[in-house]
Amino acid sequence: MTWLRRNKNLWYLAALVLIFAVIGSFLGSFLSAWLPVLGNSKSIGFKIPVNLVLDVLNLKFFLSVNLRINFLSIVGMLLGIYVYYKR
Repeated sequence: MTWLRRNKNLWYLAALVLIFAVIGSFLGSFLSAWLPVLGNSKSIGFKIPVNLVLDVLNLKFFLSVNLRINFLSIVGMLLGIYVYYKR
């Protein structure tokens, strides 16, 4: 049962890091009007986004994944890790 507990904790850590990264990214884009350096972001991983196309009854649905990281999203990830280990 301890492996199940560790697995749940890993998902909890991943969720915290993702949530804090999204909040940090949002704050970085919002605050870039006052501090332009916060708006600089870099793409990590694929240069071409992964596309999933579903064509049903002449309707096309696209799912694209693109990871763009700015300074405050990195700060948010680190804050999520800090919150995880301080709980």
